[in-house]
Amino acid sequence: MRKMNFIVAAFVVLVIVSLSGCADLKSDLPVTIAPGVSAHQSGWADESSPDFHGKAIVAAGWDMQSCQTCHGPTYSGGLVNVSCRKCHTGGAGPENCTTCHGGVNIAPPKDLNGSTSTTSRGVGAHQRHLIGGGASSGYILACSECHRVPSAVYVPGHVDTPGPAEVLISSGLGVTSSNGVSPQPSYDPQTLSCANTYCHGNWRVRKSTSPYQLWYSDSVMVGANYTPVWTKGSADAACGECHGLPPTGHLPYPLTQCGICHIGIISGTGTILDKAKHINGKINVFDTERSY
Repeated sequence: MRKMNFIVAAFVVLVIVSLSGCADLKSDLPVTIAPGVSAHQSGWADESSPDFHGKAIVAAGWDMQSCQTCHGPTYSGGLVNVSCRKCHTGGAGPENCTTCHGGVNIAPPKDLNGSTSTTSRGVGAHQRHLIGGGASSGYILACSECHRVPSAVYVPGHVDTPGPAEVLISSGLGVTSSNGVSPQPSYDPQTLSCANTYCHGNWRVRKSTSPYQLWYSDSVMVGANYTPVWTKGSADAACGECHGLPPTGHLPYPLTQCGICHIGIISGTGTILDKAKHINGKINVFDTERSY
């Protein structure tokens, strides 16, 4: 019996050595395949270790396919009968979006460098856009409104191309048209700024088509067409940046009176009461909602 155990253990060792996929990632998960036999050295599962498997995957250009040689095509156990999905519990296991970026959801933080600071370009205002704009907006963007979202990790143009990610702003609320304005959004990767989007004030509301003409001081109300910087945080999203208080072309009223007409949307102190009716592509006045 001892001889048989020795033969089995020796065979497992030979198989592991012969598998270049595992041999390339010379780090360890403290998993015992047979008595005295481990596939990886200690530190493979320890984030603080220089041998942590996440660091090996980063060094391999985020290519996890070599792991499939031992752990199977779905990382569920494979040849070594050790599942990666015990820790990587999301859909697609280790290939889930949150493995490389995300945590709260599929967007940073953390970014690819492990940063969680909004001053990092990889983090920036992702969460403000994906879970709603803090205290001001209930609009939640889909990743595809700003990025080309791959159907899988190894689709050409994803992990095989250098960062940072391309920002397209090709759909959704950012390109909402209004009274002759068809926004052509743009993103500057040098200044990290976003320009010409509806949601930051590139809109127009004409007096001639409005049922509320008494409140106009000009023939048209316009937004400020603000250009925010991705990494400046809440300071770059203050009330009044995207449109004046009130907007240009609106009769002058103090902020304390906005709620008289925009009922249930804004308080007398300027607090947004109903985020779903702010930055929504509509005009909400006197409990009515109109398209531009």
